[in-house]
Amino acid sequence: MKLFIRFFLIIITVVYCSDYLYSQKPSTLDYPSAMTPGDWRFSLGWASISMPSDIVLESSVIRWPLIKFGAQMGLPSNFVMDAMLSTELLTNHIELGGRWVYEFNDNFHASAEYSLAYFFGKLEGAGYDTKIHGWFSYPSLGVGYDFGELTLTAIGTICFINSLTSTSGEVETSFNTNRFNGFNYRIALEQPFYKTTTIGLAFQLNYFKMYYPQWPLFPALDRYYWIPEMQIWLTL
Repeated sequence: MKLFIRFFLIIITVVYCSDYLYSQKPSTLDYPSAMTPGDWRFSLGWASISMPSDIVLESSVIRWPLIKFGAQMGLPSNFVMDAMLSTELLTNHIELGGRWVYEFNDNFHASAEYSLAYFFGKLEGAGYDTKIHGWFSYPSLGVGYDFGELTLTAIGTICFINSLTSTSGEVETSFNTNRFNGFNYRIALEQPFYKTTTIGLAFQLNYFKMYYPQWPLFPALDRYYWIPEMQIWLTL
């Protein structure tokens, strides 16, 4: 609860300071929109993940929080560079990719994106001495519609594990071949919030064998899981 309060205070500070830093019209994060080459937009978000009960070994699921920092930069020919840092201290996921935007008309847009991510984590103390790191790749397709004061976006993403290495004490285990890890569906709503900022809310349904935030739970079952996730963010 204290972490959520701190995060909320950070959001409020960023919202009120952003009006002095930016003069452009509010922009979106998920909705496919082209950017002027060289322009930047930033985002700050929070994700709550419901891990399956057979992973957490409890009768009820837990909410696994992630803080997300995002940045986008406009490129020529409707390309956008996309970067995202997701962290909850034990786990860090750094993603960098490129998105191409196609505009069917003024309101209906589509996008194709490919990104690479480096993931690493460390769990030490209380009898644990475990480290993990690896590479993921994420091809995705999205469509969105702009209703004026509200945008609706649907995105489908496939996940591949390119490499994965874990160390427990002196024992190291590596997977160095590409393998299919699952997919997710995402529905996002975005609308103007305060002056130059927009607020976004998304529901994401993951179907993964290994979802990187779950690694400290040491899942032992070799199977796919449905993992729901809620996200909220501000775009500057």
